[in-house]
Amino acid sequence: MPPETLILRISACPDRDFGVELDALDVAGWQTLVSLSRDMRVLPLVDRAITRAGRQGLVPADCAALIEDQRRFQAMSSFGNQIALTQVIDILARHAIHPVALKGVRLAHIDYPDARLRPMRDIDLLVSPEVAERAQQLLVDTGDYEVAEWTNLYGMDYGHQLPDLLDKRSGVTLEVHHRLNARGWVQEPLLVRMVHDDAQELVLSGKTVRVPSAHANFLHLVEHATLHHFFDNGPLTLADLHFAVAGGKVDWSLLVKQAAEMRVMRSLQLVAALARRHGATWVPDIIDTSGSALSGHVDIAEQAILRDEYEADRFAFMRRLSLRKGQLPGLLTAIRAAFTPSPVSLGSMMGMRQTNPLRWLAYPAWLIARAAKYQAARRLGTTSASTARELAMLNWLHSH
Repeated sequence: MPPETLILRISACPDRDFGVELDALDVAGWQTLVSLSRDMRVLPLVDRAITRAGRQGLVPADCAALIEDQRRFQAMSSFGNQIALTQVIDILARHAIHPVALKGVRLAHIDYPDARLRPMRDIDLLVSPEVAERAQQLLVDTGDYEVAEWTNLYGMDYGHQLPDLLDKRSGVTLEVHHRLNARGWVQEPLLVRMVHDDAQELVLSGKTVRVPSAHANFLHLVEHATLHHFFDNGPLTLADLHFAVAGGKVDWSLLVKQAAEMRVMRSLQLVAALARRHGATWVPDIIDTSGSALSGHVDIAEQAILRDEYEADRFAFMRRLSLRKGQLPGLLTAIRAAFTPSPVSLGSMMGMRQTNPLRWLAYPAWLIARAAKYQAARRLGTTSASTARELAMLNWLHSH
């Protein structure tokens, strides 16, 4: 079994015994398994699978050292994230703002058996649109947070969140969200309302943190993986779905009804089919994962979920290029795009808002960077045919 497939299987069914598959790995296979799972943020789960199968003695020395380093890093990261989360919750609570901590917080501290198994790249906080900019400014005004240097500069009208904030004390990234998705999902307000209305309370370090309900979080995971990210958040999605269900808090009849109302039933079918292909046991019969059309889309999803961040970024670039210009990417499309730069991108390159006319001074640098990205994407094999298949899948997900 290729290490990539084993990563998908461990992610889809983390509680299974993978001793036979681990026995079959040679040194190169172990090295690929450990390095890829580290890059894909599932090394803690692979480490757990090795221990559960009693195969620690098979791990090559260099791989064992990497796993041990990751254990230490994840323990510190989990603790640091918890401190950063409770501090920001405390600051906002003093101003009567009580956000809902999205996805990873509930997963790590309620659904997963150990928070260290669920890496978190950042902390996402959902607030109402009316207080989002105020919440962002309150944090910046404390002096402990700053707008991250890598983020674009924009306002409420640009996307589903405000620019990334960096906690200068811990190095943790925070995102203040006022929506959940900015990609044309018409039924998004239904899920936003569910996240707010059905929020549950979790106590961490003596602080009360609001998190989504089991249903709201599960539906957000499904939408986030498909409509929002086209599976570029990697195999961790499969593990998230497994543990989100493991606690037995899902009423499948109700959840399927909610998915239909929110028009994410096809997204649910797609992630369920991909998970079932790799041994997931959580998928109920009420979710139909049959059909040749769905099978073809699962193949595309599997390719996408295994991409590294560089590849995912290049493929996403070509999809966005096609969607903006209404045609498949090619030289003509790229030329057309070169004359219509994003005001947000230009403004961010100059360190100013998108409305400032001086943003155009960044146009030559933007054009060079855009051309380099286009060429890099072409070298990766993002042909018109591959992009067409991905766009067909997105169209299928959005159509009913």
